[in-house]
Amino acid sequence: MFLSTVDYYTENAAQLSGRYLSRSAQLVHGDWLAAVCAKQASGRACDVGAGSGRDALWLASHGWSVVAVEPSAGMRDLAMRENSGQIHWVDDCLPDLAVLSLLPDRFDLILVSAVWQHLAPASRASAMRALGNLLLPQGNLVITLRHGSDDAENTLRGFFGVSAQQLEEQALVAGLAPVLCRCRDDDARAHIQWESCVFTRPV
Repeated sequence: MFLSTVDYYTENAAQLSGRYLSRSAQLVHGDWLAAVCAKQASGRACDVGAGSGRDALWLASHGWSVVAVEPSAGMRDLAMRENSGQIHWVDDCLPDLAVLSLLPDRFDLILVSAVWQHLAPASRASAMRALGNLLLPQGNLVITLRHGSDDAENTLRGFFGVSAQQLEEQALVAGLAPVLCRCRDDDARAHIQWESCVFTRPV
């Protein structure tokens, strides 16, 4: 994630956190939650780019032991006020996840929601390798791709185009296998679609 993007999220933390918290994790992630949680109902989870902490808190409330990674100090500080006792917060970012990679934790579930569009295309292969190295055998990596933006968003938030096909190719190189890929419309913005891609690390 670019520094300018992190600055944007820090400067607008209160507004953005309120927007994210107004929508439930079940609504946002319903297209993959049932399939993943049917396989494993709890375990060790990591939310990379955790933002407001909405998804990390939902996982923790359902029995997962959660590490939340968020590079924006503003977003992270607001989230920690609400759930610091249930979630371990880490100041780190893709593509390297340099801090998290030094910790002993490895995960049954890694969620990367609404983050991939912030990564420059040239850094995505290394980001996938870093995520794959943190995933336990038979664990699931969930990456949600945002399709659609406008010029103002691209300028302010540093968006790049994303591709599920490219994502799958990078996952295969990192030793991960595709599980599912599903598209849905954004429930509030007609020009935006989301694509949820799930990968697993074979035994």
